[in-house]
Amino acid sequence: MKTAVITTGGLGTRLLTCTKNNPKAMLPLYSKSFDNNPEPLLRPLIELIFENLYDCGFRRFCFIVNKKIKSSIINHLTPDQKFINLLSERNSSVDKRFIKILNRNYRKFNNSEILWISQKNPMGFGDALLSSKKFVGNNSFLLHAGDTYIPNYDFLKEFVLQFKNSKNAMGTLLLQKMKKIQGLGLANVKKIKNENVVFDVEEKPQNPKSNLGILPVYLFNPKIFDALKNTDLGHNNELQVTDAIKTLIKSNKKILSYNYGLKKWFDIGIPENYFKAFTSSYKESKI
Repeated sequence: MKTAVITTGGLGTRLLTCTKNNPKAMLPLYSKSFDNNPEPLLRPLIELIFENLYDCGFRRFCFIVNKKIKSSIINHLTPDQKFINLLSERNSSVDKRFIKILNRNYRKFNNSEILWISQKNPMGFGDALLSSKKFVGNNSFLLHAGDTYIPNYDFLKEFVLQFKNSKNAMGTLLLQKMKKIQGLGLANVKKIKNENVVFDVEEKPQNPKSNLGILPVYLFNPKIFDALKNTDLGHNNELQVTDAIKTLIKSNKKILSYNYGLKKWFDIGIPENYFKAFTSSYKESKI
């Protein structure tokens, strides 16, 4: 699997005023330095997502960005030789370190196929995904929310392999048993012929039937786009990916689940969660 769709088009209203002209995906988090320097790096979340997916073998990236603030992400990820030259002229040992880091990032970016899609009026996670249909084509792909911080992607190889090895699977959901389930999509799962099959999903239900939260990282067959087109607007009068998954299930298509276990992840969309992600990333960078 080489194709990834990363959505960053939300307005980030719960993190205003910081996100007025800066998307959530550009908020900084710590990461361990690749050059054995004890000082951690401070990097935007979108850079961490891109690099981790690249290091796991992905080479085609579709970024869904908000038209109003897309330049922030594009300018950061796109190679900038003028800035490299400016740092070189300063001839500082600190600057030399960051030149290496930037060049490392730029090599990965230049070795990838990149498409930017602008959303003028975001109409939900599903609407963002639907805009990537032409880029995805006939490829199975990974969908990753741009406001989700995952400290460790070691699970991804097995996650993808399970999906590839299953006959006729239309998707795999990343699930975690949770105590606090408000505001989440939820899934119900049963064992069928040694596979954990999802038989029902709900988007932010008032009366939950499950405590299995759906994490915002998915694997899909391109049939998900047909399901999105045949799905009505849902929560907040927006097109929801969870509802499209339900459309697939109702048409007897197989959706698998993958247990994320007790591993950490963070939706940074509210100040409290961003603080937790920020402090956790600092601790991770020191390990």
